[in-house]
Amino acid sequence: MKAQNFVPRTENSNPLTRDIDTWPLRKILEVMNSEDHRIAPAIAREIPNIQKAVELVVDSLSRGGRMFYVGAGTSGRLGILDAAELKPTFGLPDDRAIAIISGGKQAVFSAIEGAEDSEDDGKQALMAHSPTERDVVIGITASGRTPFVLGAMKAAAAAGAKAIAVVGDPRGPVAQYAQTTISPDVGPEVITGSTRLKNGTAQKMVLNMISTASMVVLGRTYSNLMAGTSPTNQKLTSRARRILREATGCGPDEIQNALEQTHGEIAPALIMLMAGVGVDEAKSALRQASGSIRKALGLAMRASADERRTFAVPQPDADSSTKPDLPLGTPEEAGFNRERLEHAFQVVAQAVGDGSGPIPGAVALVIRNNVVIGPRAWGWAVKTPERIPVTPNTIFDMASLTKVMATTPSILILCEQGKFRLDDPVAMFIPEFAAHGKDAITIRHLLTHTSGLPDHIRFWQEGLSGKQIVERICSMEIPQGNEPGKQVIYSDLGFILLGEIIERITGMNIQQFAEQNVFKPLGMHDTYFVPPDELRHRIAATEYREDLGRVMWGEVHDENAYALGGIAGHAGLFSTAEDTARYALMWLNNGSWGGARILGRRTVWAAIKEQVNLEERRSLGWMLKSRAFSSGGDLLSDMAYGHTGFTGTSLWCDPVHNLAIILLTNRVHVGREGNAHIRLRATFANAVAAAIEQ
Repeated sequence: MKAQNFVPRTENSNPLTRDIDTWPLRKILEVMNSEDHRIAPAIAREIPNIQKAVELVVDSLSRGGRMFYVGAGTSGRLGILDAAELKPTFGLPDDRAIAIISGGKQAVFSAIEGAEDSEDDGKQALMAHSPTERDVVIGITASGRTPFVLGAMKAAAAAGAKAIAVVGDPRGPVAQYAQTTISPDVGPEVITGSTRLKNGTAQKMVLNMISTASMVVLGRTYSNLMAGTSPTNQKLTSRARRILREATGCGPDEIQNALEQTHGEIAPALIMLMAGVGVDEAKSALRQASGSIRKALGLAMRASADERRTFAVPQPDADSSTKPDLPLGTPEEAGFNRERLEHAFQVVAQAVGDGSGPIPGAVALVIRNNVVIGPRAWGWAVKTPERIPVTPNTIFDMASLTKVMATTPSILILCEQGKFRLDDPVAMFIPEFAAHGKDAITIRHLLTHTSGLPDHIRFWQEGLSGKQIVERICSMEIPQGNEPGKQVIYSDLGFILLGEIIERITGMNIQQFAEQNVFKPLGMHDTYFVPPDELRHRIAATEYREDLGRVMWGEVHDENAYALGGIAGHAGLFSTAEDTARYALMWLNNGSWGGARILGRRTVWAAIKEQVNLEERRSLGWMLKSRAFSSGGDLLSDMAYGHTGFTGTSLWCDPVHNLAIILLTNRVHVGREGNAHIRLRATFANAVAAAIEQ
């Protein structure tokens, strides 16, 4: 692309605000507020890149290096603001965080036109500080091409310093000189070209995250307390006392004495109070720990070797670099009409509203022609016992999507491996299932919900758990009139048995087999059965269970799956919209995505082909678009296949339009009686399909 033809995406016109100068004031403010809601979701998508940036900053500062912020105009002022706040907030010395703005100090208070247009000025401004390979430079520019910033980035590269690009458009030349690029796509500005609006807010939020997370990792907080600073006025002195009281539990006299001995420095005072050491020992421990308060406290208390390891600076997640990037793009690149697709997302936004209605929170994502649009997020992931907003990275209880995201592909993989035929009887692998005339039921019957097994039995109310539930299913009789293959009865029991078949053939439960053969190869690192406790803050809560006396939050909502230990063939999976997108892309690309082949091409074709056309159309695991009511709406092709989950989740794929529609909600968080999500699935799908242009 020639430079003269390059138009940054930050300069795109916003079709939603045309004629804004003719609107009433209230509408102007409401639309501005609505557009601002795009910022946090856009940043959430950039968390992997922000993590890399934090790792670079931590590495630099821990080796005695410096952090430079370089920008022009609004971007430069935001860099100055972030740098200036690090000493009073975290006690970082002034010479460790340095802000450079085109036009110098005068540009802080007034615009200096043309100051940003010289690469050489940017180069000289950075070189005046003699950068080294220990330093890190954060280049901030909305367009991604500001010459002043570009010059500084080139100078950083020449000096061997690491660089981070915080840009509104990653296609500009600034990103070419960065080890990691953070580029939240917040969409066109309310006023075209005024990047002090959404782009400026996004830049400020990103800088906050980079600097704050870096300081936390470097140990310049104690828990979530601002303990790495020194009070310089009456307000901060009072705050210091409160911080020390909360951290140590000591009385006011002890706290005052410690602060006097440290000349007001909170960190050594905290170590003195908690470790019972003198001021010199406390300060020595801080020097040995490079300013890490927890590590210094451990040293001062002469912690054991194991304890010292817990105070070490966290290392990057070994898996973080192996997750395939989703092909994010614009509506136009995917063949959508931008305004119509935005209307589709607004269908979900309006259904969620302020999160006080029947759908507390939602995340929506659309894929077409291998281009991902979204995820977009609204509402609350948790309303009680805490209040936590939904983000694009929120993890949802997928409920019955477990059937098609874990169990179905696992069964198909084993079929490909020659472990069985789909028309083999279930009793071939679970002999006790043959009791009471069930010997004619096949694996295909279970996959297509035509086995004749009941839809649902409340095993947990019978006091059953684990393998007792499988034994109970095996010993039951098929209800009279439920002849296998003659009718569709959507049955959780059949998929519980499929999970048991997987375990008996492979020796692995559904969690272990799916993780090894589906989730990990596709980079679905946020997909779990029984998610770890440390991820609870990212998980959407579901329903209050009276028998357990608590809201189900990070624990499977389905009672039978809970009784099975959270790992079952019919429910129990937790995942995100982005991981669900990775899975959908695999199906849309005939069994392969991100360099991993999960299923053979012919297996996919067989799996999505109509197997049953009785009360409803069914393929292997999937439901097919019904000619009556369908959760996939009215406008998808007859070849569309999908599935839903009781908690409020859904996934639909349409191979004719190379389309996937993902809608994840936590509708049961306010109770299971509501049905607003049923209508929303169809209306959202209709609006997405109507946005297709090419």
